[in-house]
Amino acid sequence: MQALLSGVPIVMVQLGAVTAWAIHVSGHWGLATTLLVTGAVNGFDWFGRVAGAVITEAPGTRAWQQATSRFAGGHDLMELPPGLDLVTGESPRPSTGERDRFEQLQLVGLTAVHDDGTLGAIDVDLTVHRGELVLLLGQIGSGKSSLLSAMAGLVSHRGTLRWNGRAVDDTQAFLRPGRVAHVAQVPRVLSGTFADNIRLDHDREVDRSIVDARLARDVEDAGGAHALVGHRGVRLSGGQVQRLALARALAADAELLVADDVSSALDATTEVELWDSLRARGSTVVGATTKRAALARADRVVVLVQGRVAASGPWSELEPDWGHLAG
Repeated sequence: MQALLSGVPIVMVQLGAVTAWAIHVSGHWGLATTLLVTGAVNGFDWFGRVAGAVITEAPGTRAWQQATSRFAGGHDLMELPPGLDLVTGESPRPSTGERDRFEQLQLVGLTAVHDDGTLGAIDVDLTVHRGELVLLLGQIGSGKSSLLSAMAGLVSHRGTLRWNGRAVDDTQAFLRPGRVAHVAQVPRVLSGTFADNIRLDHDREVDRSIVDARLARDVEDAGGAHALVGHRGVRLSGGQVQRLALARALAADAELLVADDVSSALDATTEVELWDSLRARGSTVVGATTKRAALARADRVVVLVQGRVAASGPWSELEPDWGHLAG
């Protein structure tokens, strides 16, 4: 329909021009009249295009506006929130996430479902208690990242997720800082300072988080917490980016830390220091790793094979059968 409404005006205009010149050739019109009529007919081409665009684009525009309005919670996207100034860049300070003392997280038959419909972790039963360090182990594509993302409310799921015995229906709204802090396998770094990346404009403790993430020496060498990290962290190594993201998560002082392979780019010494630091801090951590030093310090190791739990227990018991998965 769009092609038809765009093409018909062009065809009609060209037919009108041909007709005008045919009349001129037949001797009924002079040259001036023919040029005048041809120019006028060509002018109608624009009006035809506009009319066709209105007819074809209007329904799609309305549907797009309705969809984006639903994504925005039914609000008018052109109406600025109170206190937001697009010219000066001023905006209200972010609200502090709700705190809810963590005692137990229970997954019952949980299946992570990605936006394209593919399944990550499948039918997982897992219980995490306060103060525990639980690490996931498996090959690439075994569902570790999918499961951790579902536990942080970043991926949809089927099954049941219970926080302190209470079923969580809306994980995206419930599992947020204050309650859960997530460190991605490939973290995002802002083009600012170390402190900017850790605070995220909140009133958070920077120095302690840097120390606990074993980033203090790197920050000192760079010039302090207010030193720039470069465009999206271009001045940082892979291990520094991971520890900066971890410091950001620790600064949120969340009840549960979900960390996806935060030690993959660290040397053995720094890795041991990092896990000992998290232990000393008393953090409850669910993470993924293939490092033996981390697995040895875990309260429990959960082995995933093709998205399903194949084994669970202390690493000392699992190592004879699953040691080939660890680096």
